[in-house]
Amino acid sequence: MLFQLNINNMALIRTLNIEFEEGLNVLTGETGAGKSIIIQAINIILGNHASSDLIREGENNLLVEGLFIISKPEKEWLNNIYPNMKIIDDALIIKREINKKGRSKCYINDRLLNLTALQKIGRFLVDLHGQHSHQSLLDSSSHIDLLDRFGGESILNYRNELSLSYRLWRSKMKILLEINFKKDENLKKIDYLKFQSKEIEEAFLSIDEDRVLEEEEVLIKNSKRVLDVMEKAVEVLHEGGFEQISVRDIVSEISSNMSGIVSLDKRIEPIQKNLQEIGYLLEDTVDNIINYKDKINLNQQRLKEIEERLNIINHLKNKYGNTIEKILNYHDSIQNELDKIDYNDEKIGKLQEDIEDLEENISLISKKLSNERIKIALKIEKEVMSELNELKMKNCHFAVIIAQSEVENGIDIGGKKYKMTEKGIDNIEFLISPNPGESLRPLAQIVSGGEVSRIMLALKSILSEVDQIPTLIFDEVDSGVGARLGEVIADKLKNIAKKRQVICVTHLPQIACKSQKHFYIEKKVIENSTWIGIGEIESEDQVMEIARMIDGNRISDITIMHARKMLSR
Repeated sequence: MLFQLNINNMALIRTLNIEFEEGLNVLTGETGAGKSIIIQAINIILGNHASSDLIREGENNLLVEGLFIISKPEKEWLNNIYPNMKIIDDALIIKREINKKGRSKCYINDRLLNLTALQKIGRFLVDLHGQHSHQSLLDSSSHIDLLDRFGGESILNYRNELSLSYRLWRSKMKILLEINFKKDENLKKIDYLKFQSKEIEEAFLSIDEDRVLEEEEVLIKNSKRVLDVMEKAVEVLHEGGFEQISVRDIVSEISSNMSGIVSLDKRIEPIQKNLQEIGYLLEDTVDNIINYKDKINLNQQRLKEIEERLNIINHLKNKYGNTIEKILNYHDSIQNELDKIDYNDEKIGKLQEDIEDLEENISLISKKLSNERIKIALKIEKEVMSELNELKMKNCHFAVIIAQSEVENGIDIGGKKYKMTEKGIDNIEFLISPNPGESLRPLAQIVSGGEVSRIMLALKSILSEVDQIPTLIFDEVDSGVGARLGEVIADKLKNIAKKRQVICVTHLPQIACKSQKHFYIEKKVIENSTWIGIGEIESEDQVMEIARMIDGNRISDITIMHARKMLSR
């Protein structure tokens, strides 16, 4: 709801602060006091056009701020539409500034926003009825949602089921159209991807295979050099030569000699044992050298095989990734892409079968939904006409028009093809004929502000349970009506205000008496400067204002007594 409105430097207003409440808030005052400026200010923060002519004389800009307290569903809606918006303590502060050049800046919670976004949020927060453009019911695209919500759970269940089927149908139709549109292109792409997949698969790659092969390649290429070193080591350490004793024999001889003199000096014993250990270690080392030497591969055929294998791997690396792991990952991506575009006749047939099943389901639900809407439309027409009768508009004719559009590529229902949306095949619009002999026309084409407000009041009276806009503003709803009709309008406003915040500009005491909060607007001249002031009135001040509304400036004791009775009633 709109909790607070601040206006600065607008028309005759220098500074004005108004705090509204839940329920029915009324604005009263003498003709020309400036009530219309308050409504203009609200329109400005809802995103309506604002002229620099509205800036107070002598000032450079005007500023209007509105503090809205929003409910949890409203907060969720705003967070979904504008996730970066910061909403603290369920408060939404809308600020709009207009300068002398007519340029406008819009802020929501200190976040700069464009005018289109502000208008979208404004339509969600406030519905303003009168000679103003900010009226949700004038937007025919909203009528289908209002009718369906009025229909209740059964019709909304149909809507939800239809929406799910429709979205799935759209998704599958998109895939089928893409397949047909890109058929030749996809066939070429499929052949190319299958070639790449086959090339990788036939290589039978394994992780780290290239590293192992490269190590083996290095060894085979240097096997002759390694063998020579190993044979020389065996000869020197173990076998010896024609004029050369092996290291093994030398160590063995020295160790044996040491054994012969150990008994002469105990200090020789550890030396002899070390030589003995060296002999054992030398034997093991020689055995390892011989074993390694015997396994050295001088097979040039194996070297050729390794080189050929590495050539295959390097070729694939150049094409698909610089490691075997990347090549295999690329192969997986090929398979995923093939799964998306490789539609054979069997897959296409299954897709077409799914689409036909969905179309049959959509057709069935749409027909049921359309039939239900016809029943709901008749009920709305009857109730609106009853409301208009009570509002002394019995010559007014209201109708809910339900129409469908036939299109060549639509959904088949009963042998005809209809344009389909997730809301069904129906186009719904509320039409009105204010006077006998006039044809039905859209609500937006009603000229009289008073007629607009009363027709909207009639609609709001029956749609208030399902209309989700939290704040309703009525301007000129009492235009040209008498006391008896004023009582009827007052009761309807009071009833709507039980579930919504209602702000009403009125000249009727019957409406003012029903308010939770009553504001009096007056124009003052102070030191040759004209000002507009506003204040909440209650008790005796409210009695006097009601008396003024009853009898103008000719207030008498009888008028005051009448005003007291109206307030007490």
